[in-house]
Amino acid sequence: IEGEAILLLLNKMGISATVELQASRVGNELVLSSTSHLPGRTFVARERLEPAAGRAREIVDTETGARHHRKTYSLTDVGFRLEVVEPASIGETLGPIEGWTKVTRSFTAFPAGVARATLTGPAGLLWAASATRLSSPGDQLTIDVLVQTQVERVTLTVEGSEPSDLEFEATSGELTTTVRERGVPCLRLVARSRPVDPGSTSTFRLFGLEGDVTMLWDPVRGLPVELAGQVKMLGRVVVRLTSATLVR
Repeated sequence: IEGEAILLLLNKMGISATVELQASRVGNELVLSSTSHLPGRTFVARERLEPAAGRAREIVDTETGARHHRKTYSLTDVGFRLEVVEPASIGETLGPIEGWTKVTRSFTAFPAGVARATLTGPAGLLWAASATRLSSPGDQLTIDVLVQTQVERVTLTVEGSEPSDLEFEATSGELTTTVRERGVPCLRLVARSRPVDPGSTSTFRLFGLEGDVTMLWDPVRGLPVELAGQVKMLGRVVVRLTSATLVR
């Protein structure tokens, strides 16, 4: 997925939702960015990764709508520093994030058995799936993911393959073409998460989608062509790939 920007779109009961993803290199880092526009909520996330190891250096998670906050996680070898910025008043809620003035800072140590060398953010799952080359039913990838303020162990499993009809706009440079392919063999990947701390409850979500998130993955292009998960107010929803832009 490196060097590509992709857009997935949902329309259900007249309500639209979009998930925009982009991966690019900045210096010696891989930057994964996502913007999810869901009913009443917008999630913007940015993860800075070390490409060779796939581990996260910094995760910035911003939510507006039903909730308003910007959380910046700075990962160290033994834990993470967390800075939470929120509006201090209704007036600040209506203004830009740069005007929010309520700031809290904390440090949390990683639980026993968790090393930063294997830790990533939710979007890092796509990078890991692309790099690992999952290809056959039964293939699995297990990775530790920082989810809000706890570490969760996420297992990505290939639970089968199925044909998928693709229709999206593909852009490379100044050239845009429409891709229409029928019966493309895709892998069905399911992400299941459990907290490393057995006394905690999972809060895992991927691009605003909660629960067991399912992906249809095009192994040839290395792209998710469909994502499905739970969304408040709508239940289980499916977003489909509508455009892919080669930006490298």
